[in-house]
Amino acid sequence: MSTKYSVISLALISLGGCVMTPPGPSVASQGPGSDTAYVNAGRGRADAQVTKDQADQYDRQRQQVKGEMDLEQAKRDQSTKNVKDTIGTIGAIRSLLPY
Repeated sequence: MSTKYSVISLALISLGGCVMTPPGPSVASQGPGSDTAYVNAGRGRADAQVTKDQADQYDRQRQQVKGEMDLEQAKRDQSTKNVKDTIGTIGAIRSLLPY
């Protein structure tokens, strides 16, 4: 039995190591504070620059996403209001019934 548990434990430990180690030189694989150095190293590169048109497109996309998120929040708020109104109506009807 202990061999079976040893094999399972070894497999879980190795899987955990794969999950926790990101591939490649990402900011997540660096220590605290080194992300700023990593970002600063990329500044000024030609491929790191965006054009005015690209910046405008990114801004439009962010605004569109914000609008969609606001709409979804409004839908949730309306659903919550409808449920509360229904509960209030049921409570008012219930208070009219003699027990």
